[in-house]
Amino acid sequence: MDKNSPAAELEHFLNFVDACSQEYRFAYDKVNEEDRKVQDFLHAMEFAKDQAERNRVATKLQKSRRSRRENKDLVKRDEKVVQFFTEEKNRGFLNRMRQLLGQQRKEEEYLSGERIYNPRVKEP
Repeated sequence: MDKNSPAAELEHFLNFVDACSQEYRFAYDKVNEEDRKVQDFLHAMEFAKDQAERNRVATKLQKSRRSRRENKDLVKRDEKVVQFFTEEKNRGFLNRMRQLLGQQRKEEEYLSGERIYNPRVKEP
């Protein structure tokens, strides 16, 4: 398949949509995980034996918050694309695009393959 062919371009677009969806779900789950960790850190700080232990926990909390921010930014970046293609009318469009990709691949395989001509009229 030629990298500039219609099938390649369709595939590129569909891969983009799938990648956005996967990245969104992963980042969304990570944000929720980091949110749940906050209570653990707060309790660890509350019951820390000394300042050094409290500082270690505070450093973990800071890293957790930074990770949460990075993942939240990914969620916000991909959110509109994911929401658009989860709407029912647009899911149908996406499915039709996948069907079109299959049809386009078949057509391109035929056009680039070995073709023969079968005469329509047989000569005596």
